Amino acid sequence: MVKETNLKKKRKTTNSEAEIEIDIYRKVIAFEEKEAENRQNEIDASIHFESCRDIKDMLGEIYKQKQEDPSMKNSNKELQTDIFIKLCIIKKLNRFDKIRHVFGRETMAGEKQKCDSIKLSYQNLVYELHHLVAETNKCLAFKSRDEDIELVPFEDFMRDAPSSLSKKFDSFNPQDREQEHSLRLARLEWELMQRKNLAQLCKSLQEEQKKIGQVLVDLKEKLNALRPLLLDVINSAKPLQEHLDISSKELRAEHKLSHLLPDPLYIFYVNILSYTNVYDLSLNVEILGDVEEAAQWNEVQDRDDTLVEDEGSEQEADTAEVEEVVEMKKRRHRKSLHQVDPMEEKKKSLLEVHPLSVEITAKLNCGTSVVATFQYCTKLKIVTVTSKTNISPTITGHAAREVLSGENILSELVKGDLGLDSPNPISKFQIKKVGVTSFQSLVPQIGYAYHWAQRVCGMDFLTKQVNCQEIGNSNVENIVKILFKRLEAKYNLACQLQMLEQNTLPKFPDMEKYPSNPQTSLTKWSSITYQKYCQSNFTQMFVEDEFVSPADLFYSLELTRGNATLHVLIAIKNNYPETSPLFSLCLNFNGVYDSSNSDEIRELEMMVNVNQENDTVRSAWVLSARLTLLCSYLDVYLESSDGKAFPQSVTFVKNICGRNRKRPYKFRKMGNGIFTHY
Repeated sequence: MVKETNLKKKRKTTNSEAEIEIDIYRKVIAFEEKEAENRQNEIDASIHFESCRDIKDMLGEIYKQKQEDPSMKNSNKELQTDIFIKLCIIKKLNRFDKIRHVFGRETMAGEKQKCDSIKLSYQNLVYELHHLVAETNKCLAFKSRDEDIELVPFEDFMRDAPSSLSKKFDSFNPQDREQEHSLRLARLEWELMQRKNLAQLCKSLQEEQKKIGQVLVDLKEKLNALRPLLLDVINSAKPLQEHLDISSKELRAEHKLSHLLPDPLYIFYVNILSYTNVYDLSLNVEILGDVEEAAQWNEVQDRDDTLVEDEGSEQEADTAEVEEVVEMKKRRHRKSLHQVDPMEEKKKSLLEVHPLSVEITAKLNCGTSVVATFQYCTKLKIVTVTSKTNISPTITGHAAREVLSGENILSELVKGDLGLDSPNPISKFQIKKVGVTSFQSLVPQIGYAYHWAQRVCGMDFLTKQVNCQEIGNSNVENIVKILFKRLEAKYNLACQLQMLEQNTLPKFPDMEKYPSNPQTSLTKWSSITYQKYCQSNFTQMFVEDEFVSPADLFYSLELTRGNATLHVLIAIKNNYPETSPLFSLCLNFNGVYDSSNSDEIRELEMMVNVNQENDTVRSAWVLSARLTLLCSYLDVYLESSDGKAFPQSVTFVKNICGRNRKRPYKFRKMGNGIFTHY
C-alpha cells in the first residue's frame, strides 16, 4: 500500500477543497492498486522495454532532425509529446511495480508471521510431547515400596481373607488392570491386618519371654547355690560308697587313670566319653597302660621334654667315636664289641610314647568293629593313632577283608589327611636331627599322625593352640559321625567286593530303578596294585591328571558277552562313596579300543563315570549300581553295533543318533525299561 506520507504537498485551499482532493487521490490510488493487482508482470515488463525503446528511437530522430536543420524548432513537438506520453506510461508502470513490491512485502510479512505462529505452536506441541513422555516414563518407572513386600499367594488370600475383601475377586480376570490394582490393594490391606495381629502377638510373647527369663534367672541362682551342697553330699557319701562298694571299681580305676593321662589325651578322653554317654553310641572308650610308669612320668613331666642340643664339637666327637668303632669292628673280626650308637639312642628318646593311651572301639550291629588307639609322643608333641579291625565272620574274601583294615578306614577321614606327615612343623627338624629323612618311615613304629587326631585332642598347630578344650569339643562329634559313617560304608563295600570275588554282581537297594538281567556277565575280578594300574595304557589320562593316588584301592575285572571282552580297571577312594569309583575301560572286540583311540569307548566311560542321576549315586552301593549299568551299557553297545552276532535283549528305538553317532545309554523305567538317547 502506498503510504499517505508520500502525498504531494498541496496548495493552501479551503478544507472542503482539500478533502475533495484527498478523496480523489485515494480513489486514484485505490484504482491503481486494483489495476496493478490485476495486471501481469510480464506484460508490464514488455510495455516498459517497448516504451524505452520507442523513447530512444524518438530522441534519436529528434537529434537527427536538429543535425539536419537547426532552424526547425517546432517540427518535433509531436515527437516530444509522444516521448512525454511514454514517460508517463513508464512512471505509471514504475508505480505499479512499487505497489506490487509493497504488496509482496506485506504478503511476505503476513506469511512470515503466520509461519512463525505455526512454528511457535509446533514448538509448544513438541515441548508438551516431551513433557508428557517424561511424565509417562516416570509413571512407568515408578516403583512403590509395596512391591518389596512379600504378599501371601493369591490362593491363600482367597482362602484365609475375610469375605469383605475376597468376595469381589471370585471371578478375577488377570487381564483387567483395574481389577488387578484393586486386588493388590485388598491384599495389602489383608497383609496390614495380619501384621498388626502378629505385632500384637509378638508383644505378648516378648512379655511372656521376660517373665520366663526372670524365672530362669531365679532357678539358675538356686542351682548355683545347690552345687556346693551337692559337692558336700558327694564328698560325705564317698566313705559310704567305698564301704558298700556301690560304684563300679573299673569305672573308678579308669577315672583315676584319666588324671595321669597327658593333657591332649585327657581332653580327648573326657570329650569322647561325654559324647558317648549322651548319645548312647556303640562306642567303647578305655584307658590302656601301666599305672606305675604313668605316675613316674608325671613326676618328671616338669623337666625338659625336648632333646638336649649337643654342640657341634660333641657331634663331631660322637661321629669320630662311631667311626672308630666301625674301624675296630673291621680290624678285629674275632672280637665283638658291644657299642651303643648315640644316634639310635637319640632316635629312641625322640620317639618316646607316653605310658598311657586311649582306645576307642566303634562297633556295627553286624559285628564288625574298628579299634583305634591314641598315643601321645612326648618329645614330638603329637598324637599318633594305630588301628585294627574285628571283621565279621561273614566277610571271608581277601579283597573284602583288605577294605576293612584299620588304615583304610581311618585314612582320609578328613580330605587329604593320610597321617603320613607330622602336623607339628617342629617335628620335621627334630627327626632330621636324629638322621631320619622323612616322617613316613616312622609310621610303622609310632602310628599315623592324622591331623583330625590332633584336633580331637585339642591341638591346632596352625593357630598355635595346644591343649584347648574348645577345639577338642568341637571336633569330637564330627569325627565320631564320620567314623561310623565310614565304617558302615566300608562294610557295605566289603560285602559287594566279596560277591564280586565270586564273579557275581551284588544285589543292592533300589534295583527296580536299574536295568534287570543284563546279558553281559562278570568273568574275572581281582585286586591290583597302584604300579600295575599305572602300567595300563588306558589309565594314563587319570594318572597324569592325578585323579588317582597310591592311597586308593585298585581292582581289575572282565565283562564278557560272546566274543567281546571288556577289561575294566576301577579306582576307589578312601572317602567312598562321597567320591564315586573311577572306571577305565578297554574293549576287545574286532580290535582293541579304549578312550584314547575310540570315541565310543570314551562315551561309554563318560556314561559310567559321570552321567548318573539316580538316588543310589551317593550311597554305599554305588559300585554295584555302576557295574550293573556298565553291563547294560555294554549290551546296548554290542547289540547296536552288530545285531546279528548279539541278539537284542534290551529295548531301544534307535541305534545311533546325532552327528556324534551317540548310543542310547539313557535308561528310563517305562515298563521293563527302555534305553533312549540323551
